[in-house]
Amino acid sequence: MIVTMLWHGGSSYAVPTEADAERFASLKDAKDTFWRRADFDPHFPCVENPEAWIFIGREVGEYPDRILKLGKR
Repeated sequence: MIVTMLWHGGSSYAVPTEADAERFASLKDAKDTFWRRADFDPHFPCVENPEAWIFIGREVGEYPDRILKLGKR
């Protein structure tokens, strides 16, 4: 299954565009990448209120299939 993710690190980052889309082999891989960047990744400093838009089995579209965020469920 192809999973496409648009990742946004918060107010310190520009709004992602289609050019920023990342492709993963599974939803688990996309989630792992999201959590690593949200926790602490030296390549992605100053992350606050990160959010990821997940598109399953397709390229970036108007509405995501899933949205990943930090916080209460």
